[in-house]
Amino acid sequence: MKSVLFPAALLAAMSSPAFAEVKAASDTGFNSVHIATVNATPAEIWKRLLSPKDYWNKAHSWSGSSAGFYIDAQANGCFCELFQEADENGKLKTVGSVEHMRVIFVQPGKVLRMQGALGPLQSEAVIGTLTVAMEPAMDNAATRVSFSYVVGGYMRYKVSEIAPAVDKVLGEQFKNMLLPFAPAGTEIPKVDSFKLDIETIEEAASDEAPEVSTAKPDEDVSASESPQTGKS
Repeated sequence: MKSVLFPAALLAAMSSPAFAEVKAASDTGFNSVHIATVNATPAEIWKRLLSPKDYWNKAHSWSGSSAGFYIDAQANGCFCELFQEADENGKLKTVGSVEHMRVIFVQPGKVLRMQGALGPLQSEAVIGTLTVAMEPAMDNAATRVSFSYVVGGYMRYKVSEIAPAVDKVLGEQFKNMLLPFAPAGTEIPKVDSFKLDIETIEEAASDEAPEVSTAKPDEDVSASESPQTGKS
């Protein structure tokens, strides 16, 4: 796995201290990561996230408009775009649609994970997984937010060319989503210090690993021990 960095232009464009990087790339895929800390609650950011029509650049739509963008935030829900046209009375009607991504994990105010090949990747045999994560920062006075987009599979594009292009477009939407919120602090977040996944949820579910019996199949279990746990 080879790391490829393209931070300079994106860092200059962001309105708040932020981390932006094609974190890793290989012949078959890449990982784009964007992180920023803003003065807003997770609930405020979550509400903004679920209204892509308000921040997604129409230049990166299929219809030429972002007015038909929406996210149905439930498992198997859709991050979709409606193709809309005005009829003879000037009333908008839907004449088509496209799925950008499908929702696979939702925990409001914490994690939204979606799968889909964005933009030109849609015509390729790849899987793209976007994890949007947020957590309280600076004694709960701010929120650290991230986009992590992992793409893998067969594509007719050169990864060295498509990865920075996708990273730039994703970074633009990340920046636009956070525009209403003031930046918090001056330190650029470090990717290794922030949980981009649901690891903390899994860790909280069980503080101790379950005991595993080492007895061989032909060994007798003591009558004083439970056959389920190996303990009385």
